Amino acid sequence: MTFRTSALALALAAFTAPALADIPPEYRNLLAEADRRGIDEARFVETADMVAVLVEGGRAAVHADVLAHLPDRASALSDWPLPDPEPQPEPEPEPETQPRSIGGAPVALSGAPEGSGGWLAAPIRALQGEAWSGQIRAGVQVEDGNTDLVDFSFAFELDRELPHGWRVDNQFEYFLTENGDRTSRDNWLVESRVSRALDSGFGYYAGGSYERDLVGAYEQSAFATAGGVWHAIDGERVNLELRAGAGHRWRERAGSGVTLNDWVAEAASDFTFQISETSRFESKTTVYGGGGSRVDQRFTLTNRLFGHWAVQTGLHIEHEFETEPGFEPTDTRLDVSLLYGF
Repeated sequence: MTFRTSALALALAAFTAPALADIPPEYRNLLAEADRRGIDEARFVETADMVAVLVEGGRAAVHADVLAHLPDRASALSDWPLPDPEPQPEPEPEPETQPRSIGGAPVALSGAPEGSGGWLAAPIRALQGEAWSGQIRAGVQVEDGNTDLVDFSFAFELDRELPHGWRVDNQFEYFLTENGDRTSRDNWLVESRVSRALDSGFGYYAGGSYERDLVGAYEQSAFATAGGVWHAIDGERVNLELRAGAGHRWRERAGSGVTLNDWVAEAASDFTFQISETSRFESKTTVYGGGGSRVDQRFTLTNRLFGHWAVQTGLHIEHEFETEPGFEPTDTRLDVSLLYGF
């Protein structure tokens, strides 16, 4: 530790505990992770600058926190300001015990101190109020020898949390299988659902899907639905969501082009189990009852490799109760894909 860093650490002793409470634990952990990875000073300063945009007190609060918890990195922020010492309250004859404020909530990005964040401030402020999440996965399997087979899969999911319990879930999937000169699977699927969860655990939703399958019994199909949702289990490791509603299903028979229109009831369950910090199991089951009855089941096991990268193994089972001659009622697909989550 340099003499300058030691002097700054001594100066920090003059500040009170509330001055250090401005940094939420998640941002302090981010700085600690950057230090642990041993990145150079320039990249550490960029990380600290990003945190300064998000916390109350800006660079001064981040500088004080680094001095207190990462003194070996304090020299990288030596040009940053320090917070002013908070005035000591005058002792009262009979002090009353007051609850200690936890604090730590990030301030709005629009209220970040001027000059904080550097070149990172613009993209961070552009995401103000956003809560996007999702994943991209892709898999390719090639077999040569007795079987000349090529399997390709691509999927993209994008979800967003909105105020007042609203949520939007979107998904796109594409699958292509070629056996020599023959295509045995060529289909893509688009799904979207809007839901709102109420404080009671119940809620409602509306959504739809469109699927195109050039080698299936139905070349095109679409479904629109609405109903109620119940978050039966909402825990840290286990989640279970149940849905029930009614909708309309439209199908076009392959070859003939004849269309079918049916009103159907929908019942669905989404189950998630966080096995460990790096493994997650998901099960999604949807049952359509009435004209065009169908069962759709999806099972996935996701194992994180490093960072945002993971390997996902999935089993997809579709069963049509009303199918066309020459077509099997049940389709089963096993996928192994590389996944990037964000």
